[in-house]
Formats: sequence, structure tokens, C-alpha cells
Amino acid sequence: MLHLQDRVAREVSPGGGIFALLPDDVQAAARGATPEEIASSALNVLIRPQPEEIHPAGRMLMNACLGATWLCAFEEVGLPRNLRAFEPCAGSSEPILLATEVHSGGTGSYVTLNLNRPLAAQLRDKLAKLRMDWEIIEDYAQLADTHLEPGTFDVACFHHAVNDILQTAVSEPRGMDTRNVDWWPNERQMIEWLAEDHGAGRLGERARPALVEAVAQACELVKPGGYLIFDHWTWVKYQSVAWFPFQLFSDLIPMAREWILAADLPVAEQALEGRDPRWWMCLRRG
Repeated sequence: MLHLQDRVAREVSPGGGIFALLPDDVQAAARGATPEEIASSALNVLIRPQPEEIHPAGRMLMNACLGATWLCAFEEVGLPRNLRAFEPCAGSSEPILLATEVHSGGTGSYVTLNLNRPLAAQLRDKLAKLRMDWEIIEDYAQLADTHLEPGTFDVACFHHAVNDILQTAVSEPRGMDTRNVDWWPNERQMIEWLAEDHGAGRLGERARPALVEAVAQACELVKPGGYLIFDHWTWVKYQSVAWFPFQLFSDLIPMAREWILAADLPVAEQALEGRDPRWWMCLRRG
């Protein structure tokens, strides 16, 4: 954990590779933070569930620190420098883009299948400093094979994506237009429906098949010897929020692991140094 914390802190500090890609206001926050505050920000994203931020710059640096954790994962599994990265359900979150750009020195490429149009628009606004090729395809993760060629990616990154896939699967049959809806004001409703279906034993009807199909599609896109990497987190504060299914969100990766391994896909699990398997999963494509 200490090694990862130091590495993450270096990447988001002035002079770091991740730092160079950050918007001007986030760079200013990093410059104004003490080394101890940056170290605290790095530690916060490695602890799961995540504690509350303890200084003003911490929230602004969160995605930068998350990007650095993924950069460490890319390095650990030995991804090629000019990697091709695929990310289903990126939303408006940029950590995988940051990690891919820094790992490749701008020579890699990135594609996301990103269903929600408002979130995809927000993501586009964050790409000004990237040199690598990137593409945002507005569609379901389960339809990846209609847009992309099999065996052409080095890694598929499910960064906080398991919950998004499950939430979409239980919300659309209830009439929510997850392609066009303003995501954040409606996410509580999606999570409550997910908790409702989980409590009623109905995840096998739509949620489980949707996730397994998205992972199966990713398996087809990733080259043999490549990787599928997953992470998830939630905040400590949600433990006391009445409507939030804290236990379910703490067990999404173990649940996904069980479903994926039962699906007989051509993958084998590989440990990641210093990562809790309750919150991270790394699968090597056979």
C-alpha cells in the first residue's frame, strides 16, 4: 500500500505525468496542496470504502489519483506502451484516459462505449490535453461487437462500471431513458431499483445477463494475453444513508466475479499487488 500511495502521489504532484494532463484549476489545487495533503489524497483512493476528504484539494484530485492507480495496474501487468484501451461505461470519468495517455506517452489509443449522452458530452470537455487517439461511441456496452473488431485491444477497463451496467439493466424496463436522462439527479432512483431487485432475488432476470454479456463482449475485443480489469468503490459516509444499499455496493466485485467465472469465459484471475479483491479484479484473457 505504501509503495502505491507514493507512486500515486508522485504522479499527481507538480512534475508528474498525470499532473501535466489536468485542467488548470486542478493543477492549481495540486500546487497549493502540501505534500502531506497530496499523500492523503493518494491514500484515500486506495482505501475502500473511501473515507471523507480531509482537505479542500482532495476532491479535486480524486480522479487524478484514481488515474494514477490504474497507471500502476497497467505497469504491473506489463501492458505494451502503445496500448489500445477499451472502456465500457466511462460516463464523464477520465481516470482510464489519463492512465492510458501517460502509460503510452501519447502513442496509445482509447475507445469507450458510453451510453449516456450528457455524460459523454462532459467527458469530451476533459480531453483537451490528450495527444493519443480517442473515440467515444454512444451505445450499450453489450453492443461492442457491432462497432469494434475482435482481438484488437490490450485491455478492457471496467472502472466503477459494474454498478452502471446493473443500474441501467434494472432501470430501462421501468421506463427510464438512460441514454438521455440527466444521470446524477436520477442515480438514486436507479440504485434504489437495483437494491429492490437484489432484495427480491431478481438480479438474474436482467442485471446478471447484462453484466455477463458486457464482459463477454470485452473478452472478444481483448487480444489473447490481454487483460480485463475491474474496480469499484463506495464512500464510508453511505454506511449511514438509509436508502443506500451499502452491503450490496461493497460486494459488487465479488458478485461480478462469481457470475463471470460461472459463465465459462476464456479468462483466469490474476492478483494485483496491494489491491483488495473485494474492490478490484484482474482477469487475463486466455
